[in-house]
Amino acid sequence: MSLRKVAVVTPGSFVIPSGRSSSVERVVEQTIPLAQEAMDVRIFGVLGKGLPSKDAINGVPCYRLPSGANYYPSLLRRLQKWRPDIIEVHNRPLLAQRLKMHLPDVKTVLNLHSNTFVTPPYMSEQRFGNIARWMDGIVVNSRFLLEDITTRHPWLSDKITINHLGVSLEHFTPPFSPAAKALKEARLAQHGWSGRRILLFAGRLIPDKGVHHLIETLPQIIDKHPDVLLLIIGSAAYGSDRETAYVRELKRAARPYQQWVCFRPFVPYPAIADWYTLADIVAVPSAPREAFGLVNVEAMAAGVPVIASSAGGIPEIVENGVTGYLVQSDDFPTGLAERINNLLQDENLRRQIGMAGRETVRQRFRWNHTAERWVHLMQTI
Repeated sequence: MSLRKVAVVTPGSFVIPSGRSSSVERVVEQTIPLAQEAMDVRIFGVLGKGLPSKDAINGVPCYRLPSGANYYPSLLRRLQKWRPDIIEVHNRPLLAQRLKMHLPDVKTVLNLHSNTFVTPPYMSEQRFGNIARWMDGIVVNSRFLLEDITTRHPWLSDKITINHLGVSLEHFTPPFSPAAKALKEARLAQHGWSGRRILLFAGRLIPDKGVHHLIETLPQIIDKHPDVLLLIIGSAAYGSDRETAYVRELKRAARPYQQWVCFRPFVPYPAIADWYTLADIVAVPSAPREAFGLVNVEAMAAGVPVIASSAGGIPEIVENGVTGYLVQSDDFPTGLAERINNLLQDENLRRQIGMAGRETVRQRFRWNHTAERWVHLMQTI
């Protein structure tokens, strides 16, 4: 019996694979190769500098097509020639609709990583509703995103499947052994941070990620823990370290606390895993729109307790009081500072929560779990 043919389309701004790509490309790069024994899969991305137009991503054929006006005609020609059973389009509803119109006999699935492309100002609710009627299925990464969509389009609930994202557990070394602790101490000394306790933020430096809230907490944290260091790793965009007005404002706000704040540029995946090993706490003070937040499962995989906003899809990942702490955004910065202070003063609690987080990842948030659910959907749609 031949395998079902599935075309996975990633028409965003970033090439695949790339350490500087968005989480969309990382999800595809990590998940799809795990499904190749069950599916005949091909990936269709965008052409990037220095990368061939035809390649393989961990064994899966990958075709990189010219971006801009030439992308769609080139994609359509390849799909018409290959004739897949299913086309999955990531984060681009308009493209998914065009493909369904030209290939009406092919099952078309829209995979949404956030609500950005299905809400104003990008798209009116009515237009998305019209597009959604064409889709044979919609995949989202959290119940939050499902409920966000079905609040406006209740009739879509039967079309939507939740597929939580994951992490490669083997990329993250747990900090629970004496050897791991010694390595952490050596790396801290290498950076000149011996004796410091690290509060880590890793992600994009944009207002929705809430980095400014962490800087606002510093007076309350420094008062109780003068050895703290807020380590901020990231940039405003995945592919560039160009400073925006928001990044400049963050650095201005941090000037009075230069002894306690360190900015580092974006670190590509999986190298970022090494930085989690230095952290005592990972903070994720995201705005309510956060659909999932891979940083949460990455921190948990590293055995580091998470203090995060009780917002978006984050409560589906972080169990309050078990694998981390959730703080209501209207309790920033005071509530955030209190949780950070409580964890900084209790090493045993940090260890307990970190171990619980890593075990939760092992059981629920690995890429093979994501791939298994994806395969099931592609086989049954």
